[in-house]
Amino acid sequence: MASEECQSLLLSEYTEYGGLSSVAESALEQVEPSVLSWEELRVKVKKSGRELLQGVSGVTQPGQLMALMGASGAGKTTLLNTLLSRNLKGLEVTGRVLVNGNQIGRGITAVSGYAQQEELFVGTLTVREYLNIQARLRVNGSKEKRTKRVMAVLKQLGLLKCQHTRIGVIGVKKGISGGEARRLTFACEMLSNPAILFCDEPTTGLDSFMAESVVAVLSRLAHSGRTVICTIHQPASQLYEMFDSVMFLACGRTAFLGTPAEAIRFFERAGYPCPHSYNPADLIIHTLAIVPGNEIECNHRVEEITQLFDSSEFGEKLQRDVAAVELRAAPAGRQRADRFAQFSALTERAFLDNWRNPSLARAKIIQKSVMGLFVGLLYLRTEIGAPAGIDNINGALFYLVCELTYSTLFGILTFLPGDYPLVVREYHDGLYSVSSYFVSRSLSYVPLFTIDGLVMMIVAYFMIGLNVTLQQFFTCLLISVLIEQSASAFGVMLSTVSPSYPVAVSLAGPLLTLLSLTGGLYANVGQMPAYISWIQYLSWFRYGFEALTINQWSEVSAIPGWSNDTSKRDATLEKLSFSASMLWPDVSIMAAFILVFYIIGYIGLMIRVHRAR
Repeated sequence: MASEECQSLLLSEYTEYGGLSSVAESALEQVEPSVLSWEELRVKVKKSGRELLQGVSGVTQPGQLMALMGASGAGKTTLLNTLLSRNLKGLEVTGRVLVNGNQIGRGITAVSGYAQQEELFVGTLTVREYLNIQARLRVNGSKEKRTKRVMAVLKQLGLLKCQHTRIGVIGVKKGISGGEARRLTFACEMLSNPAILFCDEPTTGLDSFMAESVVAVLSRLAHSGRTVICTIHQPASQLYEMFDSVMFLACGRTAFLGTPAEAIRFFERAGYPCPHSYNPADLIIHTLAIVPGNEIECNHRVEEITQLFDSSEFGEKLQRDVAAVELRAAPAGRQRADRFAQFSALTERAFLDNWRNPSLARAKIIQKSVMGLFVGLLYLRTEIGAPAGIDNINGALFYLVCELTYSTLFGILTFLPGDYPLVVREYHDGLYSVSSYFVSRSLSYVPLFTIDGLVMMIVAYFMIGLNVTLQQFFTCLLISVLIEQSASAFGVMLSTVSPSYPVAVSLAGPLLTLLSLTGGLYANVGQMPAYISWIQYLSWFRYGFEALTINQWSEVSAIPGWSNDTSKRDATLEKLSFSASMLWPDVSIMAAFILVFYIIGYIGLMIRVHRAR
């Protein structure tokens, strides 16, 4: 089937799904045509000196869908990253990347979209919810404009049928199909209405029909006036014919750049004709591949082909096209949404994610309720006047401190690892600042990691039979909130400063052990050796436990002679080396801990994200 007929058939079939209507196309503003060119790009690994790209040049025009192809190690991904000014850490880059003749460096992010191979979404949101939030970050203008843009993109990319379906998480929660997820990736980028669109392996993991549908979508986007470039690995013959231009790379050099038909003629002339009914892309890629164990012969063949291309009319035409690119104004880049818009959109996304995450929301409430019942039954109606009554109450209070800490901290250690790849991508796409994400995500955990602790404390409080004066009860709740928020902030800090989730978990265990051992129950804080006692001043276990015991024993009517005798209270606290005057200083110190932990966590996240480009 001819290329145009194949495209027409696919597009007509796809339109039946509501995918490519002219109405949707017209809803998106016309883009400013942009010519992307690159001249003599050389990329070298700084440490080893190995060259990944060796003087690669090329150009692609508006309205063209270009495919970058080649065998593994040919340099496709390196070229794409160089064009995007991404993932170049440890590499030395020379040459120029131009948009309409202008060298704009990392500014290319603002005038282009990048649909990466790895699909990263918030799986608890529906397709439309996710796009609505993306629109608030990508589209400047009124709510009506954003709504129209979302509807246009949903129609253009065939996502209307699944717009109210949750995206899902692979292996955890079933959601949209692989083809729909791939088109959702394009949809997010199309919200910005970019003049240039980069796609990394857009057909990987898709069946033949969905792969053709995705390429048909890219072709339609290109023919609407955009410049579209994608890397692709061994496309089927019908896909190969759908590209307007192809660029074959081999050993970091240009083996060919031109139309698919011209590529077939060139390789026939080079002595590698394509048999009838054989996939031309497979033949060309196999010809350019470096076969292990036969490197000398393969390298010699690649050298001959690249030299032949340079001296051919196709190579000469490429040089003329690159040199003929006129200097025109670069397209206007998208502007980042203001801080309030960033914060409100990210906060909505984070709250929806937490609320719909069954392993987080419901599990935490159930867990804390069960633990509250367990502690309440273990210390049920403890007789304060009994010989061991005071020690039992103190033990119960310390256990509550531990339960507020351990489950909260380990539960929140997933704060960054799950989000980190998405945050890095969206930050370097220019969607929002690190501070907007950090504050909104941190705030989204506050209600959950407050309510669950209060549920446990209220259940245990009355079952144990702690003091029931109104002031003591609400003071106890305030202290429990500060303890849990200290643990939460510490967990956020640990997750952001650690290079990975396993490292964060491995650090959390020993650190919590040290902090709990110096918390005041297992060892008297006033009798610890000097070389270890300093740890207690970094422990919210110590301040939380001290505050709870001061609050508990400040007024006890159940023990004869205690009601108005502060000396009995002071003597009880003195056994633990605590002081009744430290209640509100303890509260203030825990509040300061929360602030400091969050500040350190923010700095750690900012450094990691900035280094990730």
